[in-house]
Amino acid sequence: MTDRFRLLVYTPEHALVDREVREVTAEGALGQIGVLPDHAALVTALEPGPLTYEDTEGVHELRLGGGFAEVRDNVMTVLADSGEVVA
Repeated sequence: MTDRFRLLVYTPEHALVDREVREVTAEGALGQIGVLPDHAALVTALEPGPLTYEDTEGVHELRLGGGFAEVRDNVMTVLADSGEVVA
């Protein structure tokens, strides 16, 4: 078991995140979802709202405009309609 996984977040304009993370929380279509290392394969729609992730530097937040997420083989890929880093 590993303690990190890769998070990739893309919008139509650019890549927002490409990092090794410990945990991700996002607004799924049926409620909030949490992803940890070695998570089962998953594809879900995302609702507009925050996506938070924790890495070695702390906790970070993005504001997404909805989209889709896929988790597979310790990689979480998010394709968002829009997004920005929350300061």
